[in-house]
Amino acid sequence: MPKRVKPGTRADELYARLRHDIFTARLRPGQRLKFPDLCTTYDTSVGVAREALTKLSSERLVTLQAHQGYTVAQLSADELTDLTHARIELESLAFRMAILQGDAAWESGVVAAHHLLSLRDREAADGERGDDWYLAHEEFHTALLAGCGNRRLTEIAQGLRAEAELYRRWASPMLHESGRDPAAEHQALARVAVDRDADLGAQLLREHIACTTRMLLTRLPGIEEPSDGELAPQRG
Repeated sequence: MPKRVKPGTRADELYARLRHDIFTARLRPGQRLKFPDLCTTYDTSVGVAREALTKLSSERLVTLQAHQGYTVAQLSADELTDLTHARIELESLAFRMAILQGDAAWESGVVAAHHLLSLRDREAADGERGDDWYLAHEEFHTALLAGCGNRRLTEIAQGLRAEAELYRRWASPMLHESGRDPAAEHQALARVAVDRDADLGAQLLREHIACTTRMLLTRLPGIEEPSDGELAPQRG
């Protein structure tokens, strides 16, 4: 998920720069991140680079491999499919519980978060999505689950969403080609939350999550089909 990095250490600043370069494909999936190259390119030290890479590793944006060092995370069809199946089940469950148990403050939070996301959609209508859009998008999905009432379930669901952020960023340029309308999908999710339709809400969120994965599996160069076949549509 997008991070608000406060002004602070040089490691914080390098972390933000590396994260941005991974999401924008300046650093490609599978690319080795050698300390001498990083220090030269980003004008930093080995210690600072190591600290920043450790943070990125905790988000699974980079991996540490024996005898090879750090590399940018690979785009894996099997990993994406497993991740998507887990997200579909847990996020839809948390959303269902939020619809059934969330109070008026939760409902207001969903409406406010959707309004901000709609503003960001209009700003990005004629250009690429920036970090402000991704932050608003994450805050909206966080708001959907916030009324769940089960802290552990919510934390697990949010952690899985964070792992999927790289894939979402890579899927973004394909939206125009696919004819998909994420803004309409988000509006529908906000509406069912207000209408307190738990069954429809769970179904819409399952489809919303699965759609991105199916799009990536069929359109993204360099990603192979999962070993057990394409992700099937998920229904609540």
